[in-house]
Amino acid sequence: MQGRIFNYVSVSAAVGILFLFATLWNLQSRDILYTHLEEFEKVTPTQNTTVPEDVLADNTNGITELTAEPTRPSFLEIATKWGTDKVTTHHYNHMYEKYLEPIRDKPLKMLEIGLGCDMSYGPGKSYYTWREFLPNVDLYYIEYDKACVQKWAQNMTNVKIYTGSQSDVDFLEKFINSSGGGFDIIIDDGGHTMVQQITSLNKLFPVVKPGGMYFCEDLQTSYLEAYGATPGAKTMMGMIQELLNDLNVNVQGAPPLQHEVGREMRSVECGEEICGFFKKELGKTEVRT
Repeated sequence: MQGRIFNYVSVSAAVGILFLFATLWNLQSRDILYTHLEEFEKVTPTQNTTVPEDVLADNTNGITELTAEPTRPSFLEIATKWGTDKVTTHHYNHMYEKYLEPIRDKPLKMLEIGLGCDMSYGPGKSYYTWREFLPNVDLYYIEYDKACVQKWAQNMTNVKIYTGSQSDVDFLEKFINSSGGGFDIIIDDGGHTMVQQITSLNKLFPVVKPGGMYFCEDLQTSYLEAYGATPGAKTMMGMIQELLNDLNVNVQGAPPLQHEVGREMRSVECGEEICGFFKKELGKTEVRT
């Protein structure tokens, strides 16, 4: 009996000793793990580690701050600032922002017919608009009112102004010879009569550069008798409809070419009271038979 009790005691003591050793081993392993973690954190700061300000200051020279590109005024904003009726009464900004915004920084040769001498707010509103919107423009004007030109020319720089009527073919010939033609952009904002608009397009579209553009504003006058839109008379809108046929002259069943300028047109796009006429590139002016 005593031998059996001794065996139970011996076994219990042995188990207790093993448990004690196991506990001590676990505690030692945990201490070692914590020690390694502390050493690791000393050389590898966590995301929340605070870096001394003097260290940040020493590295700012190598950092480039990213800043947003400054935005510049649109045609609508510039024209509104100067008060031209291109955007106050009319909505030509849609056409000009679509076609002129992508090329506004290029060197452009541009003609505008009409300085605005007959406007209630006085001349020059579009001049200042174009000078700001197209910083590299070589700007020309045709204006009928000679007295107005003489008065206002002293307030304008970097512009060439010719006085004469846009419906006078001889004057337009002299203008073409003097200016050299080759315009990237022509804008008709002149007298708005039927004979003026039609004559100017026929005579001046040929001196638009290949790939260039011609805009005619104030097409509402095609419905007003005071501007020559009398019953049976040729109107600018009537000519535009014929030019659309000219664009399709190579299509079977289309009417024959009605306007010589249609031979050089690539496309026509119209909005409210304005149309743009776009010239073909070099070598693309043929009319197939």
